[in-house]
Amino acid sequence: MGEDGPFTLPVAWRRHFYPRRGGTPGPALTLDPHKAAELVRSAKATLDSRLANTNSDPELVAEAEGYLADHESGSAEGAAVVAALVGHHLGWREQDQLRHLADDWAARRGVVFAAEATLRMAGVELGGYWNNGGQIPPRLVRRVTGSWGHYHPWLVIAGRVRAHLAVAGDDDYAAAVDLLGGLRDDSIELRAASSFLLPTRQSWVDADCVETSVSGYGSAAHLLWCSATTSEQIALVAPAMYGWGVVTNTDLLATGVDGVGPAVLPQLLTWFDSGQVDAEARQRLAGIIAQFPTDEAFAALVARLDDKYVRAAIHGAASRFPRRALRVLAAADGVAEQLRVHVLANQELVAGELPTLPPAAQARVEAILAERSAVPDASPEVLPPALVTPPWTVKRKPAKPTVLTGLAFTGGPVLAWAPGEQEEWAATSARRAAWWKLEVPIESAVEQFRAGKLPSHHHVTLMCTGPHDVVATLLPDWRPGRVWDAHEWLPAIVAAHGLVALPTTMHVAKALPASCTELLLPFASAEIATRMAEALARLKSLRSYAIAWFDRHPAYAARALTPAALGKPGTDRRAAEGALRQIAARHHAAVLAAADDYGPAARAGVEELLGTDALDLVPTRLPKLPAWAEPGLLPRILLADRSAALSTEAVRHLCTMLAISKPGDVYAGVPLVRAACDPRSLADFAWALFTQWQAVGAPPKEAWPLHALRWIGDDETVRRLSPVIRAWPGDGGHSKALIGLDVLAEIGSDLALTHLHGIAQKAKFKGLKDRAGEKIAEVADGLGLTADQLADRLVPDLGLDANGSLTLDYGPRRFVVGFDEQLEPYVVDESGARRKDLPKPGIRDEPALAPAAHQRFAGLKKDVRTLAADQIRRLEAAMVGQRAWSADEFRDLFVRHPLLWHIVRRLVWVARVGDGDPVAFRVAEDRSYADVDDETWELPADATVRVAHPLHLGAEEAAAWSEIFADYAILQPFPQLGRPVLALTDAERAATTLTRYADEKVPSTTLLGLERRGWRRGEPQDAGVQSWFWRATPDRRAIVIDLDPGIAVGAPDILEEQTVTAVWINTRPDGDWLRPGLTETFDTLDAVTVSEMLRDLNEVLAR
Repeated sequence: MGEDGPFTLPVAWRRHFYPRRGGTPGPALTLDPHKAAELVRSAKATLDSRLANTNSDPELVAEAEGYLADHESGSAEGAAVVAALVGHHLGWREQDQLRHLADDWAARRGVVFAAEATLRMAGVELGGYWNNGGQIPPRLVRRVTGSWGHYHPWLVIAGRVRAHLAVAGDDDYAAAVDLLGGLRDDSIELRAASSFLLPTRQSWVDADCVETSVSGYGSAAHLLWCSATTSEQIALVAPAMYGWGVVTNTDLLATGVDGVGPAVLPQLLTWFDSGQVDAEARQRLAGIIAQFPTDEAFAALVARLDDKYVRAAIHGAASRFPRRALRVLAAADGVAEQLRVHVLANQELVAGELPTLPPAAQARVEAILAERSAVPDASPEVLPPALVTPPWTVKRKPAKPTVLTGLAFTGGPVLAWAPGEQEEWAATSARRAAWWKLEVPIESAVEQFRAGKLPSHHHVTLMCTGPHDVVATLLPDWRPGRVWDAHEWLPAIVAAHGLVALPTTMHVAKALPASCTELLLPFASAEIATRMAEALARLKSLRSYAIAWFDRHPAYAARALTPAALGKPGTDRRAAEGALRQIAARHHAAVLAAADDYGPAARAGVEELLGTDALDLVPTRLPKLPAWAEPGLLPRILLADRSAALSTEAVRHLCTMLAISKPGDVYAGVPLVRAACDPRSLADFAWALFTQWQAVGAPPKEAWPLHALRWIGDDETVRRLSPVIRAWPGDGGHSKALIGLDVLAEIGSDLALTHLHGIAQKAKFKGLKDRAGEKIAEVADGLGLTADQLADRLVPDLGLDANGSLTLDYGPRRFVVGFDEQLEPYVVDESGARRKDLPKPGIRDEPALAPAAHQRFAGLKKDVRTLAADQIRRLEAAMVGQRAWSADEFRDLFVRHPLLWHIVRRLVWVARVGDGDPVAFRVAEDRSYADVDDETWELPADATVRVAHPLHLGAEEAAAWSEIFADYAILQPFPQLGRPVLALTDAERAATTLTRYADEKVPSTTLLGLERRGWRRGEPQDAGVQSWFWRATPDRRAIVIDLDPGIAVGAPDILEEQTVTAVWINTRPDGDWLRPGLTETFDTLDAVTVSEMLRDLNEVLAR
């Protein structure tokens, strides 16, 4: 097909359409002479039942019986009845077999008979199905216009007969036209059916389209779609069509496209834009449009470039029609990246076509070519050798590895707890349910367990609640069948029983590796070492656990794996070698000491293993770089001094390095490239590579461009990637989003961790939000901090000066940046006038200064927009949670912070030394401290500091502070001094459930407002329903709001209204089902927690 030639249906689609006479050939018609008889025999019971039904039409029964008696002389109507009953018998899963009946008709009686039988089949009603809430009686009658209950089996036969008619001889075809022309007048269904069978009769199709446009009959519209040849016909029947039913049925979709060609584009776009078709259907539609050889089709794709499926379609269309792509892309706005890639991939074609483009389009293309040639290629002498002659380009004789047999590890299992870990595990408990409770005394349960008679669902209950000494005797041989919630109940068992619980833990980790491998971290054994080495080598999902385990048990792991690392070549040796290298990266001495335990030869072998040049550690089979990663299509990578750029071949080597790298095991050449090249151009290259990967559908097996962002990305990468990560789960990209979180964590800059923390706080999708929280906790743990302490240290200063401002120099003019109470930036000019925004550079401004200053302010606004709401919400949550800081932390992290300072000075704080009386203070404009009398006050070095809650101040002092803030015109970032203070009644304080909200009804979407106040939705239960909200208390319990019927995950408006069934206190910081026997009363909550709980519930429930 030429760029401007006629459209032809792609070969791959020709297996999935209904061919028409004189059109695109369909697949060959292969016949099975025995299959039809087998189908009829299999349906005997159905045939006998309907034919014997006293409500069936006697004439149809007679016709069917006559055909069954003799296929050679039976009538076409009898064949139609038999086919309809066989289709009813087969059911929808096997209906494709009905084509054998059509083949039998054509072979035995001829194509004219087959056409008549098919048309008459459309006039048969079988009943036995539901329609509009009522059941159609199961009997055999002639059908009049109305519900077409067996339309789908009829279409299977009709499509096959249409294929026979498409290749029939001229005489037979003419006879079929004459015959069906005399039968089509009985109903709209028969007319549409005849047009479907004989689409060359366009006069029929025209008339039927007009009729269907009036009747709105959907089945007829679908058949006429398959017979149409003009956009006018499509426009008549489209309103009656069920779009989703067409675009998800390849046979129907391809047939309409084949008949009408590119003129069908408007209808395809209508379906694509409707929002009523799923992702697979949109991908299919975009792929079809990309096949049309018209500018209109290509431009339609360009206009929908934001859709992820369109990007891949445009990539294919541009390869198919390069001249058209150049024309359209060069004339379009917002497609600079697509144009750049296309120009660089087709430079010879571009040279010939450039003179034909309009001036503006020419300029765009010439700019791309000029940019590409502006920087010379770097000479090999200035590049790292790994970019010039990497190991895979040089043939070398492989070194013979040292093999030592007879080495054996004899160490037994050990247990090594991290500080505070055992206590934390001991405090965990699984959610209790009624079926947990043992039905017999503990002693009897133990006897039943030992006899193998205790119900399996009670095994966990016994192990969690039985006497310690007794459970210790049961654990070694216990292999629980219930593992789905082991991550909840097993930690406490491990904390209580230690190594005795190892066999059980190993069993659970094997059964549920993704969620329970983490439970192996305190243990060390030879089996665990082997398992972790395998995970490091082959299991991406467990790699982080393996690395964490090696870091906790380096000496043990090295001793356990040295025999395999020096053993016979094979997968076990390769895994052990990789593990020793991983351990040695941080614990080199431990690995060598472990080798010493096995003697001098083992020491030499391990030294040889570790001494191997890391650049030579490449996989046996290198990945082939895909076409979309062609270096010529990507931005140039500059050397560190920006004097030259990497050559195409050097970039190709870099892509190979990135492709063979793994998370936690980046190829040794990548850091060398990073040191030699300009960071900004390297990050731009990585982002373009990532964009190319997305444009072709983000193939999971080639996800290395996503991982590459972690190794050569920068803060601009973070800004670009963060919104992509947030959106991915909604587009079916949850796994990609989780990798994206790892990328942010590994980039590791303050900005990257700030964005990661932001996702953990307010991502739309719970799974993403929870995983981001886990990543933040991992980073914090590595630094010896809590997640909140890490968040304090992550707030970037954004380049502000010590006074919290920034001077922007335009040359003849200067502006100073300030921030209001919501951290909204503004500028003040030299006259002192405040402006909401920075003016654009003018002709009198300094060209070398003004554009850069304007861009600096634009970047500042973008970063502050990301930070502001999070930081304000974080300080409000600190007030509600009564979080405290030391005096040094308060001064260093808040008072001296250039950005946070603007919020800090707008709040009242309270300091306390030991058990002394608290003192409220504010931070003055000169960063000194002032008390409620507006006198200078010194913060004691040993004080702890909190954000003051009105309950800490009392009504009188709060009023005094309000007056001071009014005098100084200080606006607060969130309600503090004017915050309502609420309390429970005495009866409520003594109760275990709060009844004042019982039976309150509230829209589900309104309840979601609780999430902005620090509440969290519960884990999805049966049918994906979240049945409670919960909020942690400062003493590590939780307030739980039980709901009925609960909120549907991902669709809160499906169950529109919720009833509050109970508010109660859980003994652990999590939600749960309300259970009998509650013990926690509301008087155990502090006054601030109570007040904030009531405030949240009152506001959300509109009290």
